[in-house]
Amino acid sequence: MKKAIFLIAAVASTLFGNAQQANDNNSMLWKIEGKGIEKPSYLFGTIHVLCEEDFQIKEKVSNAFNSTSNLVLEVNSTDPKEMESMQKMMRSEITLSSRLNEAERKEANEILTSQMGITLEQANYVSPSGLMSIAIANAMKCPPTKIKFFEGEFVTMAQAQHKTIGGLETIDSQIVVMEKSYTLAEILNQIKLKSDYAQIMDNLARFHKEENLPELYRTITDRRFMNTTAENLMLTERNQAWVKKIPAIAKKESTFFAVGAGHLYGKNGVIELLKQQGYKVTPVK
Repeated sequence: MKKAIFLIAAVASTLFGNAQQANDNNSMLWKIEGKGIEKPSYLFGTIHVLCEEDFQIKEKVSNAFNSTSNLVLEVNSTDPKEMESMQKMMRSEITLSSRLNEAERKEANEILTSQMGITLEQANYVSPSGLMSIAIANAMKCPPTKIKFFEGEFVTMAQAQHKTIGGLETIDSQIVVMEKSYTLAEILNQIKLKSDYAQIMDNLARFHKEENLPELYRTITDRRFMNTTAENLMLTERNQAWVKKIPAIAKKESTFFAVGAGHLYGKNGVIELLKQQGYKVTPVK
C-alpha cells in the first residue's frame, strides 16, 4: 500500500510539475532584472499584424509600459530613414519576370492571379520581400482598414508619454535576412498556401490572446512556412544579435522592449539567451 501511495505521488508530482513548467511559459510579457539593472525592464511579444477584433493591450502590459521610460522595437518606425527604407523595401528595379524562366513565369502568373487577383505583369516591380508582405496581408480575414499593429499603438503611447524610442536593428538588415531566407520560388509556393496561411493567422491570434507562448512558437516555426534555414536566419541569428544590445539598454534606463513573439521562446529565444547571461527573466502573470 505504501509503495502504491509513493508511486501515485511520484507520478502526480511529475505530471503537475510538467504542467507547471508549461504554464510558466504562458505569458507574452516578461520582466528583466539582475546584473546591474537598477529598475526592471520588460519584454513583450507582439504579433506584427492582427485584425482589430483580435487586438488587445492587457492591463498588465499597459502597467509595465507606463512604468518604463524608454520604448525599443525591432525597428524604430519614427526614424524617417527607416520609413524611407520601408517604402523602398516594397519595390525593386529587378523585375520578378527577369528572375524566372518561361515556365516559371507562367506558373507565377497563375499563382498570383488565382491567389491574389493580380497578374505577374502588375506585380513585376514588387520586391520578393514586398510580395511576401502582400501575401500575408492578403491572407488576413479582415480588410486592410481593420488591421492593427502593436508597434504602431506602442509608438503612439510612447509619444504621448514623451518616451524615447529606439530600435534593435534596421529595415535594411531585415531585407537582407528575408532575401537570404526565401527564394522567389519559395515565396510563390507560400502564396499557394493562402488558405493555410489564413488558418495560421487565426491560430496565432488565438495563442497570443491566450498567452500560450509555446504553441505560438510552434505555429510560427511550422515547416510549411519556415524551413530550418529561415528559422536560423530570421530567429536564431537575430535573437543572438539582440541579446548583445538589450542588457546595455536596460541598464541605462528602464525599457519596454516589444518584438515579435516568435523571438521569445525556445532554446535560442531571447528569454533563454538572457537567462544564460545571468539575467533574471520572469513571466508577468
